[in-house]
Amino acid sequence: MAGFFDFLRYSYLKILVAISRFLIRRVTSSSSPTPDSLLNIPSRDQKRTIKVHVYKPHVEDAGSSKPAPVLINLYGSGFAIPLHGLDDNFCRLMAKTTGFVVLDVNYCLAPEYPFPAALNDIEDTVKYVLNHPDEYQASQLSVSGFSSGGTLALAASTILPRGTFKTLIAFYPATNLLQDPSLRKAPAPGGKDRSTFWTKIFRESYIRGIDPRDPRISPAFADTDHFPANMLFVTGELDASAVEAEELAERAKNGAHPGKNVIIRRMKGCGHAFDQKLTGEMNISARNEAYELAAEILKKGQEGR
Repeated sequence: MAGFFDFLRYSYLKILVAISRFLIRRVTSSSSPTPDSLLNIPSRDQKRTIKVHVYKPHVEDAGSSKPAPVLINLYGSGFAIPLHGLDDNFCRLMAKTTGFVVLDVNYCLAPEYPFPAALNDIEDTVKYVLNHPDEYQASQLSVSGFSSGGTLALAASTILPRGTFKTLIAFYPATNLLQDPSLRKAPAPGGKDRSTFWTKIFRESYIRGIDPRDPRISPAFADTDHFPANMLFVTGELDASAVEAEELAERAKNGAHPGKNVIIRRMKGCGHAFDQKLTGEMNISARNEAYELAAEILKKGQEGR
């Protein structure tokens, strides 16, 4: 009987997520990403592969075959919405200004693929990079993520061997999925959460009965010693995710061993996903600053190689 009710609940979640995907597709910009190439990475799930957009750095010597540093990017999806390619501008800019090859990963989504499937995709991507030393510089592997992608970036650093990632960049991540979304408050007056109804639906679709205190789900419960040596947290003062992200960042900073570099930057007047908003001088200025900070910390990580 329990299996029957689980099936009904899954069907309910799948219908709601399908509705949300349809509605978001109607209001999301239709511009297509422009990666330099596409890559299909083998998945441990033999029924599928992991689609990756590849952004290549400008190389002065076109004949050079030197392995490149790698940035794995994880887009914001709410764990359920297919928005792969949304970070096209960020990925292209990082490749252009830092010398990194950027791998923008289309990790799998809930409810069809609940936890830990997305993390498995990230782990499989890392494995692919490490198994191709002629193309990629394993000692210069970093990760970035936006919103739920930032959550996954933080979580991935707790399951992979310590030191796998040189630098971690988290834009407005949720870090505590145990907390009721309706109780979250933005740091500044006027801020508000996204629809708490949909947030709860997406999270349930992803977690599916697993204890949210698991650090692979909620990085707020992770041992910060597992985090990389260089970290950048970018939040918005009008975003309800800001407080939990900054609390984790402060814990990582205060408990850091010598040589650890943790930067926390809260953007004034900005809400969630501010860098995706194409209007408003404050959003555009904050996006430019945030992306510059990301490029700087990636280059700083290279200096310590």
